[in-house]
Amino acid sequence: MSPWRMGWVAARINFVPGLILQAAAAALLVAYFQSETVHGWLSAVAELKQRAGYCYTMLSGAVFCGLIPWLFRMATPVLRPRNAGSDLLFSVLYWGGIFIVTDSFYQAQAWFWGDTSDPRIVAVKTACDMLLFTPVIAAPCNSISHLWKEKRFSFVETRKALRGNWYRNIVMPNLVPNWMLWTPGIAITYSLPVLLQLPMANLIGCFWALLCVTIAAGGKKQQNGKRDGAC
Repeated sequence: MSPWRMGWVAARINFVPGLILQAAAAALLVAYFQSETVHGWLSAVAELKQRAGYCYTMLSGAVFCGLIPWLFRMATPVLRPRNAGSDLLFSVLYWGGIFIVTDSFYQAQAWFWGDTSDPRIVAVKTACDMLLFTPVIAAPCNSISHLWKEKRFSFVETRKALRGNWYRNIVMPNLVPNWMLWTPGIAITYSLPVLLQLPMANLIGCFWALLCVTIAAGGKKQQNGKRDGAC
């Protein structure tokens, strides 16, 4: 199966979870502008991020996209990682670090294009994110780092796996569903003030990770059931 085909199949599998994710993000965006209570909560989060700076960025990424999905996997026997300690350490360090890069990109976009929810500016920021940041930085970093984890943190084995057309074979299958499913969520993120863009990305990333874990758990249970003759 070609990388494009693999990416399309992954996008189709995750289509409904993607819609749920986008609907939840859109609801939160509407609530921020329409509900005084929600606006107050999110304004407090924005103030906390402004005071804590990159400490908030690193810790929130580690917790929302590293620790919480790991805890969910630990509570799901079929998805429990073989080496739980190293898996947790990798998850919190990776997501803490990648969100520092992501936050820096959000701030650079706000500085260059302006911190506004104007639809034209939001569209430009979304295009820069999806067509520049994601294929050049985010998707390769994510693919290579998780490949390294799958190779039991062996640089030698990882380097072997990256021979040949590694971008086409490793990155593209993940990049295609990113484009198809994340674009609306990224547009919603850029519709918020810059201090709330990272917290929104934390929530979207956490929700998406939990949905993927749930799908994977269902798939593994189904496979086990077939092996046992239950289906």
